[in-house]
Amino acid sequence: MAEIKENPSTPPLNSTAKVDTEKKAKESLHKSEVKKEETPGKKKTFFQKALRQILLAVLLLAIGAGLVFFLVHQPATKEYNAQKEEALRLQNIESQYNTLQGDYEDLKTRHDVAVTLVNVYQIQNNVNIARIALMEGNETRLSIALGYVEADIGTLDIGDFPEKIDLNSRVTAVKNYLPNNTQKALQELNALFDDLLLLANNLEITE
Repeated sequence: MAEIKENPSTPPLNSTAKVDTEKKAKESLHKSEVKKEETPGKKKTFFQKALRQILLAVLLLAIGAGLVFFLVHQPATKEYNAQKEEALRLQNIESQYNTLQGDYEDLKTRHDVAVTLVNVYQIQNNVNIARIALMEGNETRLSIALGYVEADIGTLDIGDFPEKIDLNSRVTAVKNYLPNNTQKALQELNALFDDLLLLANNLEITE
């Protein structure tokens, strides 16, 4: 029988399978190590991108807030402060105007009282002239003086005088007593003078 000799250059079948298995195991181990090495790197890159986006968003918000502050808030604040100062200035002017208005009304009242007092004193002076003319028997002078008294009483403005005094009735009574009853006429002239004196005193009190 002929012997079958093994070819030394041809590796055994089991040996080849073993080599292939070991090779595959090494490749699998290598891939696993590569995956392990790549995963932290990918995670690191993702967090870096996210952090950059967050920082960018914060920066944009800060820029937007700054623009709003400088372009909107500050001008509005300046305008508000300017309007507030103007309102205060106008209030001050209005207050001064009201004060001046009150002073004007007070001065006008005093002026009217002064004018009325001058008229009252003028009537009293003419009443005195009429009394002297009556006592002297000077009818012409008496008539002129009574004419002045009657005219001045007609233009006299005593407003809301506290005590109603009918000065015209006094003048009418004087005329009615003339020329026969000079004594009664003189009494009416004296009463008229006293009425004018009372009027002047009341005007000075309420001034």
